[in-house]
Amino acid sequence: MPLADDVLADLLRRGERARLRGSDRAIQTIFTDTGSAYWQQNYEERQHCHMHFTAAERGGAVRLNWSRQGGEDRPLEKVRLLDVDKLASFLGTATVSESVQTARTILNPWLAAYPRVAELLDAWASLKSPRGLGTESARDFSDALRVLEALKQGDGDDQIVRVVSRHLFQNTKRIEALSRHIDLLTAESLSAPARQQEEVFSALGLLKEPQPFLVAGTGTLILHSSQQCPIAWPFIGVSNRHVADYSGTPAWVLSIENLTTFHLASQHPDAPTGLILYTGGMPSPSWCKAYASILDALPESIPVYHWGDIDQGGFRIAAHIKSQSIGRHGFYPWLMDAERLDGGAYSEATEATHANMARHARDAGWESLSRQMLPRTVEQEGIAIHLPTEGI
Repeated sequence: MPLADDVLADLLRRGERARLRGSDRAIQTIFTDTGSAYWQQNYEERQHCHMHFTAAERGGAVRLNWSRQGGEDRPLEKVRLLDVDKLASFLGTATVSESVQTARTILNPWLAAYPRVAELLDAWASLKSPRGLGTESARDFSDALRVLEALKQGDGDDQIVRVVSRHLFQNTKRIEALSRHIDLLTAESLSAPARQQEEVFSALGLLKEPQPFLVAGTGTLILHSSQQCPIAWPFIGVSNRHVADYSGTPAWVLSIENLTTFHLASQHPDAPTGLILYTGGMPSPSWCKAYASILDALPESIPVYHWGDIDQGGFRIAAHIKSQSIGRHGFYPWLMDAERLDGGAYSEATEATHANMARHARDAGWESLSRQMLPRTVEQEGIAIHLPTEGI
C-alpha cells in the first residue's frame, strides 16, 4: 500500500476508535522525524504522496501542515484528521457504523431467534472482530444460521454434513467452510476458545458419515418395534435412533470418549459386569437421546461414569453428557483426575486452559475435582485400562 494510503487508513482507524470513546483529541500523523517512512521516499514518491494528501484535504477529510522552509518543495510536517466520514468516503471504504448497519440488514431475519447475533453486532460496533471475523463475514454468518435453523426444524436424527450442505447451498462443502462461524454461533460466549470442527458438528448432529451406537458389556438393547438385541462379546453396534429401551442389571455404566480405549475396555475381563458405551467424541443429539433411554431403564442406585481425555474437550464432553442424558443417576468421573494417575505422559496446561477444564468439570457436577484439578492435560489413550469394579 502506498504511504499516503497507509497513513490515511491509519488515521481512519484511530478516528473511529476515538469516536467510539467519545474523545475529541486531535488525531494526526507527524513527519518531522527524518527516520520516518515519509523521509525514506525519493523525490518523485514524495511528490505523489503530497498530491494524494492534498486531494484528501480538498475533500474536507484532513488538514495538512507544511514546513515554513523549502519553497515549492517544502516538506509536509503533519496530517490531521478532520472528518471520519469524509475520509472514509475519500478512501472508498465504509465506516464502522455503515458496515455494522449493512451487517445488521443481512442478519436481521435471525436477530429475534438467536441472541448471539445481537452480541456479534455489538462486538463489531465496538471495533472487535471475534475470532478474526468482522462485518465482512455477515453473509457467511447468515449461511451458518441457515444451517442451524435447518437442524432445528429437523426430526432430531443425525444428518450427513455434505448431504445437508448440498440441499441448502447446492455445494457439498459449504457447511465445512462455515465451521468457524457455526462454532462462534453455538459457543458458550464470543470469547470462548475455538473448538475442533468435528466437535462442533457432532454436538449439532452433523456427521461426516453415519456412526453406529457401540455398546459393550451386559444386557439387551430394546430397539423400536420391540426388537431385542442382546449385547454380544466384545461389543455390538446399532443405529442411535433405533434404541428405545434397555434390559439388564449392570453393576455400573461407563461412557468412553475415544474409540481405541473403548475397544480395549470392551475386551477387559471385567467388562461383562457393567455397560460400556462409546460416545464418538462429542456425542450427537441422537446418541444422547439413546443413552438417556438406557439410563431411564436402570435403577438410580447404579453409578454412571464417564471417561474422557483430561483436557478442555474431555471435560466439555462430560458436561454435555450431564446436561443432555443424565437424569436420576449419580454421574462420576472415571480416571479423569491427573493427580491420582500413576506416571504416564502429560502436558502442562496454561492458566486459561486449566480454568476452562475446571469450569467444564463443575458443569458436569464434579465440584470436588474442579476445585482440586491439576493444571495438566492427559490423553485417554495413554492411561492403562481399569474398569469401575476395580476401584481407582
